[in-house]
Amino acid sequence: MIRNILLLIIIAVFTFSCGNKKEAPKKQVKREVIKAPEVTKDTITPPPPPPAPKVVEKPDNKYFLIAGSFSSQKNAETFKAELIEQGFDSEVIIRKTGKNKDFYKVSYKGFADRDEAFNELAMERKQPNNDDVWLLIKR
Repeated sequence: MIRNILLLIIIAVFTFSCGNKKEAPKKQVKREVIKAPEVTKDTITPPPPPPAPKVVEKPDNKYFLIAGSFSSQKNAETFKAELIEQGFDSEVIIRKTGKNKDFYKVSYKGFADRDEAFNELAMERKQPNNDDVWLLIKR
């Protein structure tokens, strides 16, 4: 008999616990679909331009290797043109005062550094047929 009572209690508990319960309504979660942006040729940004090169001011040349000296400016300009054709940075130097002011000197190399100029002069004089190369120093 106790067994029957326990069985009835278990059935009663089971029946009441499994009954139709009204569940609380579930909250609906709104889900938004995010699409990846489409990449087209119009939306691609180009890479940034490279930085501008730094401008380093080169000091003016003060020392010049002279290849020739002329009393005629026309002859000096002709010789200058020949040196430029050979790849030299040639120029005609005119002095208004001092020694040899009446001559047009044609340089083929210029230097801002004294030591570099004298070293180059020594090297040039060692070359064949360059015994008459000399150095002009602008003041």
